[in-house]
Amino acid sequence: MVLRRAGKLLMLRRSMTMPFARGMFVFPGGGLAQVDRQSADPWRACAIRETFEEVEIEVSDCVLFDRWITPEIEDRRYDVAFFLADVDTDGRLVTTEADEMVWLSPMAALEQHRAGLLPLLRPTLVVLEDLAAHRVATSANSVVPKLPRRRPDGRWDVIDASSGRVLMTVEDGPTTTETEGVGDVT
Repeated sequence: MVLRRAGKLLMLRRSMTMPFARGMFVFPGGGLAQVDRQSADPWRACAIRETFEEVEIEVSDCVLFDRWITPEIEDRRYDVAFFLADVDTDGRLVTTEADEMVWLSPMAALEQHRAGLLPLLRPTLVVLEDLAAHRVATSANSVVPKLPRRRPDGRWDVIDASSGRVLMTVEDGPTTTETEGVGDVT
């Protein structure tokens, strides 16, 4: 869940004990539970539930903003929906899955990332870039599942996973697997 309050977004640093993306800054979220599957929109129900479980912020209204699928080279594969919600509360960190909670403007987050202070996974980076540039989907139907795929020349294509169409090509890919995250912090 991408939570926006007064132009800033809530980001969590994943605990170093997590098996996936440890030490990376992410938005609140998690996996589908049985209770979510009973909803008409299980992904939305999951995002709302996980947000409350992690930062005690109640979300009543959110919109699908983006969707990413973990690259095929990863040991763990995920299909992740990013929802956007405007909120008026600070919340508080109540999960052990993260050890830090910060509110940052999209531009400040991007600047900190470029300075090496805010490690991000590509989907989070692209969401921040889109919000910094005020790019939003016109409807949930315009959100396509994005799948990063390594090219033979070492660059990466981000493709529409449903059509195979190349959406963008980037020079750099992950420097570590998402399972590794940022590695051990000393």
